[in-house]
Amino acid sequence: MQRREFAKLVLEHQARLRMFIRMLGAMPDAVDDLAQDAFVVAYERIDTLDDFDQAGPWLRSIARNLVRNELRKSSRRRRVVNASISEAMLAMSDEPATTPWSEDWFSALRKCVEHLPGHGRALVDGRYKRGQNASQIANETDMTPAAVRQALSRLRGLLRTCVETRLAEGST
Repeated sequence: MQRREFAKLVLEHQARLRMFIRMLGAMPDAVDDLAQDAFVVAYERIDTLDDFDQAGPWLRSIARNLVRNELRKSSRRRRVVNASISEAMLAMSDEPATTPWSEDWFSALRKCVEHLPGHGRALVDGRYKRGQNASQIANETDMTPAAVRQALSRLRGLLRTCVETRLAEGST
């Protein structure tokens, strides 16, 4: 595989891989490092990838192993928020039928986010695209951090319902 092709693979999968790593319980400031580590491993092992249509699951399995390794380490600087949560999420992520990060799931989520009202989409983008915390978003929106957290909680519920509905209807 040439560098240009690998760069395309990285661009196509980096956002989802970062989200996956965060969902596994990695500390927010470690997500980029773990994603980068996953892409380095992927580059070194690219010849083991038989089907480029399976690059997403392949990258997630690499990231899953990196997070497992973080759990095993007894270093002073932990990059995992809560070991028990991470262990549960890792166990769930091994079950392909129940993973919420399938291509259909991401497609449905993307469409649901697109249909959010502008203010809601701005809150979701601030938190999940730009990685801002509630205080940073509050400063930009004239809301209190508590109001931002509450709004994001409601938006996550709406998005979950929307995604589940789209998946059940087969309209991803």
